[in-house]
Amino acid sequence: MEKKRSTSNRLLTGMVIGMALGVVGGIMLDPSPGEIWERFLARTSGAEEEARSVKKVIDGDTIEIDGGERVRYIGVDSPELGEPLYEEARDFQKKVVLGSYVRIEACKEEPRDGYGRTLAFVHKGNVDVGEQLLRYGYARTLFIGRCGRAVARRYRKIEVGAFLVGLGVWSLQDTRQVDHSDAGRYIGCLMSVTGEVVNVHAGPKAFHLNFGKDHRTDFTAVIFRKDLARLVEEGLHAVTGYEGRLVKVTGILKEYDGPEIIVESVDQLVLTPRTD
Repeated sequence: MEKKRSTSNRLLTGMVIGMALGVVGGIMLDPSPGEIWERFLARTSGAEEEARSVKKVIDGDTIEIDGGERVRYIGVDSPELGEPLYEEARDFQKKVVLGSYVRIEACKEEPRDGYGRTLAFVHKGNVDVGEQLLRYGYARTLFIGRCGRAVARRYRKIEVGAFLVGLGVWSLQDTRQVDHSDAGRYIGCLMSVTGEVVNVHAGPKAFHLNFGKDHRTDFTAVIFRKDLARLVEEGLHAVTGYEGRLVKVTGILKEYDGPEIIVESVDQLVLTPRTD
């Protein structure tokens, strides 16, 4: 992926990330089995759906349903036994699903994990329970297999909301915002990177917002052209207008000719006011 100098045009973007926390009480109501069936959505391609009762909560991302079958949530990873917030994540699960009927949306492409657990999305009424775990910081995203990738962008957006507010597991992360010059130290971490965009390069496949003069070592925010139309609908305007502006970029830091964050949602890219 090439990162070079480029040109200008003004950008107006200012969608500040807000996080609408769902009311937990609303997802703790126990509808009857008949109501659960009535709420079923159209079948999702690549998934099978059925309503089952939850007999036991193993931890924040695993439950046991009638018949002794264990179900591992797709796309989320809660703290393990002995880790901080393990009990909080497990207790949240108990309040939401234990003793209730849930809709199991199993993954056809990868029906079970290495432990024999069913891999599935779990819904309480119309609520995706995995989303709620991410929303309150009781889990991080973890995408394995085709079914997980299908929800990656939506799940990551919810995760970023909890990260920015510092909820749950994110309250335990000492460093959550760094200057672009230190971004390379946090490869693989969810982080907010701040700094001035030195130049914007319009490449054949992506726009590169370069935070330094050497694209081989300096931090870059990447916006793929295939995502541009959707991002414009979300509120993104002229990309080249970021040049010379102070911004905060939030996302998973990756290594590709220097540290970078791929921008998949306009919420990840926020203009910040100058303090000097």
